[in-house]
Amino acid sequence: MGVFIGKVTSRGQVTIPQELREEEGITGDDYVAIRRVGKYIVLGKAELRLDEITEAFEKEAIAQGLSKKDLLNELEKVRKHRK
Repeated sequence: MGVFIGKVTSRGQVTIPQELREEEGITGDDYVAIRRVGKYIVLGKAELRLDEITEAFEKEAIAQGLSKKDLLNELEKVRKHRK
């Protein structure tokens, strides 16, 4: 593994070299995680794990004293507001 050069466009978009995309399994529809490490910016394929997100959401809802009914009511309000 060496250093690869990617171009940044005027809109802030970065071209990730094809070799790296293939090695990491990054496709045109994927998201990348972006971290600052010292003076460097590090990119990696973002992998969302639904079970982890669901568990964290459930814990927070319990901590806030929210029931499933409360959450569904709030969701319905948001949906109506978007129309």
